[in-house]
Amino acid sequence: MIPDDMRLVEELIVPRCSGKGFIVKKGQVMRVIEIGGGQVADIKFLNADNYEEQFSAIGSMMLNGFAGVDQSYYRMEKMYSKVPWENLMMTVLEDTVGANTFGAHCSHRLFEQQGEPGHRACTDNFIDALGEFGIDIKDTENAGVFNVFMPRPIDERGNATWVESPAKDGDYIDFRAEMNILVAFSNCPCGPPINPEGNEDMKVEIYE
Repeated sequence: MIPDDMRLVEELIVPRCSGKGFIVKKGQVMRVIEIGGGQVADIKFLNADNYEEQFSAIGSMMLNGFAGVDQSYYRMEKMYSKVPWENLMMTVLEDTVGANTFGAHCSHRLFEQQGEPGHRACTDNFIDALGEFGIDIKDTENAGVFNVFMPRPIDERGNATWVESPAKDGDYIDFRAEMNILVAFSNCPCGPPINPEGNEDMKVEIYE
């Protein structure tokens, strides 16, 4: 929930199938909002003052778990940077969906395996978003991704499956920046069942 004493200072639309990079300053709150519903996003978090320090999805899951933080397979409250830093980067204040996963993003190889060579991937979106700040995707943590509104249920054989997002129009997730954060935002270009047919824009609001 956005604290009552905070005001909206920036608002942007990330068009469907595209990427965008932007800064969220320490203490600000970033709200990611559904427009239309069912669309998912992949996000990388980097220390805006030291790009080498980046979000670790697996490390954060371990640190949240051992600290006894209330979480589930689809929720995580605190986002930490990778070793050797392990600093708190972002804190989730509110999540109206509670259906996220953490780790990798869609790539060219994934689409090749699905028989869709040349399909735009989150890799392309991240290249665009990071390129705005002169960062090469090769210098980022490949598995350091927060998959917003993207549940992946586990079937009886232990395999993660692809399903529609339960996120509806107006649903949102709020992140508070615990340091100056460079956000690399990918509005995922995957088609159904992961995203709606034709994909949707997504909205970001920043409060301070």
